[in-house]
Amino acid sequence: MWFKKDLPDNLKRHELEALQAHIGHSHSDMNLVGQYENAVDILINEIIQRGDAVDLVAHPLLYLMRHTIELALKENIRYLNKYSALGLGKIKTHSIDVLFNEFERHYNKVATDLGFKNELETDYRKYSQQLKELIKKLGTDWSSFRYVKSFKGNQLFKHSETLNVFELKQKFDASMIFLTHTADAISPFTDFADYIKIDSSIVSKSFGRVLLCLDESQKEWLIRRMNEKYEVVKDDEIWFDKDDKQNLHLKIAYKKCYLIPLKE
Repeated sequence: MWFKKDLPDNLKRHELEALQAHIGHSHSDMNLVGQYENAVDILINEIIQRGDAVDLVAHPLLYLMRHTIELALKENIRYLNKYSALGLGKIKTHSIDVLFNEFERHYNKVATDLGFKNELETDYRKYSQQLKELIKKLGTDWSSFRYVKSFKGNQLFKHSETLNVFELKQKFDASMIFLTHTADAISPFTDFADYIKIDSSIVSKSFGRVLLCLDESQKEWLIRRMNEKYEVVKDDEIWFDKDDKQNLHLKIAYKKCYLIPLKE
């Protein structure tokens, strides 16, 4: 087989350097999620390109998908817990269906408390449905694709059982869009929750969200951009958005710039 060959003994210096794994550069499980996702992409695209049967790597490939989902769910739960305060007691499991239920519990609490559940519901249902279907196909037993038998010693799959890896990869891709962008999608609301911890005076006149949150080092750039786009109400602090009929206030906290729409 094309992949069964000895490692080359004439690699150039830059080629050897490319094989040096900088394992200390990954500081969170979400960093690993990207690498696992890359591994899935590389494996399946190489199989398709060469026209080989996916059975060459089926179980490791599906396990990589499963483990990627597991890590991504856990990282999302950790992030959501900052705002749900429901705790991380169930995060140690390897069961992705249990983790998904826990993810939904945290998400629904945050969405309700911060007031964005209805606004984001359509997109949430669309992408979470793909993830639910993928989890069902990948199996609820954490031993799936890692071993041929469950922890209890039962055979995991029937002899005649098959999975359409092409369809699973499509659901996997949609699921990864969902899981890697959840924090970004809800950041206008979580950033607002962060800000009002030190300034609750704006709550009654706010819309419950932040329009933009940037590092404080970008303050001057942001002010110039705001001056170009909006009517200045107060120099370097307040602008009027004629389209949405709201004032945009620049607030500084936690070494960040918060651009917050207010009713006055």
